[in-house]
Order: sequence, then C-alpha cells, then structure tokens
Amino acid sequence: MQTYSGLHPPFKTGRIMKLTNTAESYGLIHQSLHWATAILILVLLPMGVYMHDLPIDNSAQIADKVWFYSLHKSIGMAALFVALTRIAWAIYQPHPRPLHGGMEGFAAKTVHYLLYGTIIAMPVLGWLYHAATEGFAPIWWPFSQDLPFVPKDVMLSNFFKTAHFVCGVLLVLSLGLHIAGAVKHAVIDKDKTLDRMVPGRYQLTGEIPPEHKQSSFSLVVASVAALIAIASTFIVYNIEYSSAPVVASAQSQTSTDTATIANPSEKGSNSWNIDYANSPLQIEVAQLGTPVTGTFSSWRADVIFNPEDLANANIIAEVDVASLTLGDVSDRAKSPEFLGAETHPTARFTSSNVEKTDTGFAANGQLELAGVTKDFTINFTFEENNGAAIVEAEAVIQRLDFNVGETFEDDSSVGRSIKLKISISATMF
Repeated sequence: MQTYSGLHPPFKTGRIMKLTNTAESYGLIHQSLHWATAILILVLLPMGVYMHDLPIDNSAQIADKVWFYSLHKSIGMAALFVALTRIAWAIYQPHPRPLHGGMEGFAAKTVHYLLYGTIIAMPVLGWLYHAATEGFAPIWWPFSQDLPFVPKDVMLSNFFKTAHFVCGVLLVLSLGLHIAGAVKHAVIDKDKTLDRMVPGRYQLTGEIPPEHKQSSFSLVVASVAALIAIASTFIVYNIEYSSAPVVASAQSQTSTDTATIANPSEKGSNSWNIDYANSPLQIEVAQLGTPVTGTFSSWRADVIFNPEDLANANIIAEVDVASLTLGDVSDRAKSPEFLGAETHPTARFTSSNVEKTDTGFAANGQLELAGVTKDFTINFTFEENNGAAIVEAEAVIQRLDFNVGETFEDDSSVGRSIKLKISISATMF
C-alpha cells in the first residue's frame, strides 16, 4: 500500500470529511466551492434566456423585466467572486491525482481549462456590458455601477453584449462536456471520480492513485478555443450591427426640401455656419428614475440671428430621428411606440419670434415631432467673439403632448419630461 507523504499529515481511512485537499480526494472547502459555482451557473443560464424574452409593453412588465435583469446581474457578480475564490483555493491546494490518463485525461483537463476561463469571463463581460450601458437594471450592491476606463458608449456596450453571448455559448458547450464526462465516470467506468467531489461520499483509503503524465497541450487547445470565441465575437458583432440603417453624417442635410432649408448662398449677413462635428444635440430622459442621455448624430439648421436685431431673427432646424442613440433602448425609442422614426423620420423646429430674457434669449416657435405639431420654446445663451459664437440651448419636451410612449403614462418607467440640450459652435457666413 502506498502511503501519502505530502505537505498534509496522514489521514485516517473512512468517510471523514477533510477541509483541505489530498492527493486522493478533494476537501470539503473545494467541494463546497465547486457546487456553489455549479448551482449559480445552472440558475444564471436559464434565467438569462427567460428574462430576455419577457415582454415590456407596459410599466408593470418593464418593472418585472428590470427586476429579473438586476437579479441576474447580482447573482452573476456572486458567481464571479465564488469562482475567483475557488481558483485561488485550487492554486493553494494540492490537486487530487486523476484516475485516468491518456486522451481521457487530456480531454478532461482541456474542458476544465475552458470551464475556468468561461466561468470567469462570462460575468466579467456582463459587468463590462453593464458599465458601458446607460440606465436600465442596476446591480444590487453598494458599489459604483460604473467601471474605470469604461465609457458609456453604445457601440462598446453592444460589443460586450455580443461577447457575453458568445462566451455563454462556449460555457454551455464546456459545461455539457463536463457533465457528460461525469456521467461516463459514474455509469460506464463506475469509478470514484464523481464521488471525490461529493461531500461525505468518498471513502478515504490512504491509497494514492498512480501519477499520470500531464501534457501542457490541453492548455494550448483551450487557448485556441478561446481565440475562436474571440473571433466569433467580432463576426457576430459585425453581422448583428452592420445591418443597422446607415446614419447620415452630421454635416449632411436631413431634408432635401430646399424651400425649408435655404442654400448658404441665399443667406443674409446675420446667418451662421454651424460646426456640426462640435455641436452635439442631446436629450436626457429618466429611465426607471435614472437619467439616460441620448444623442442625435444627424441634424442641421439655418439660423439668422443678431442680438441687436431680434425682429429679423429666424431659425429652422431639422433632426434625423433615426440617428438617435439612447443607451440600450435605441431601437425601442425609435419604434412606432415612441418616436416612430420610420413614419416620421424628421423632427422640425421653426421660429421667427426670438425675444430677450433675464438669462439670455427665448426662441418661440413650433416643434413638429412624431407627426404632432405644438407650440414650443427653446431658451438659449449666445456668446460672440470675432465672428465666432457659442450657443447653449435647453428646452423640455413633454412627450405625451406629442403622443410619444402613450402606454407609459407615469414616470415609473419612462420619464414624461424629456430635456433637450444643444451646444452649438458657429461662425458668421
């Protein structure tokens, strides 16, 4: 009988649950971390599929979906920390010798590498996706919802979302192979491999299994699989998002109606040339009580304005509604339920009544949005220096006045007041 002479003291035979690992079996701590990780994963995977398909047709349904997303994210963070603890413990502890070598041992080790990698990568990618996305379901923990060096960016958010999905597919495949191997050991081989991971199941004998030579090639194979998953992320991302409608550049016209938007040569001496690349047009709307910022990347305006000649002021602005990006709900915001970008592709503001106020100026006119036209006022400040002007403008749109999101009448899911913010850099023609 071969005796154990490792770092740990000799153990007694029988069904004794040791806390630490030995060369013969896993200890109770490793077993507990293994099954905690397994339970969390088996909860997270079906929950992810279930919550994705939940309807969001009214405030109550949105609240339910957000709750499930927050629960999913919070359990995912717990799974990450449990997995990290398990890996740290596995590094510290001796690893029981495998009962099989050869190709079976090689396959088992490769699958273990993939499992460890995906179990860590899956929640990390979900965390990055959450940090890059504005608003929506928070993680239930006392720490910041953001991550350093991860900006709120729609393209970055979509990339992490795709990577999270691809990693999930790899995790399911790895988990399936792992379970298949466990079933083979229990049903076909009828050995003690599975028993060694069940608390109190394995009967210690003091006999150390023979040492099988381990090949490092399994790590190479797992790394190749990881590279394929990374490449698949880029492929899926390009397929998924390259088919989105191409948004016209900010400098291009949103309308070809020259009767509405005059040619530069026809403009008077008080006309302004807007630097659209440095003139963001944004909206801010509360989503579940959290402000979310959206940006229209394509808009243009003809502005005739002189603070000393307000009687001849004239403003005509047009916005390409389809150019809106609004966090993770851009498509929903442009759908018929809200802005109806396909039916009403252009929002238009016109004003020939500009007056002085205590804080700057007010442009009184009409706003056409989602097929509805209402009186509307934009307040702005104007600073000029040697023919260059800086304009900061703000207004509040009551979305229900324009029949936007009528199924969400209260503020619990979508704020009724939408703040419009425009920063304009312009030069005199």
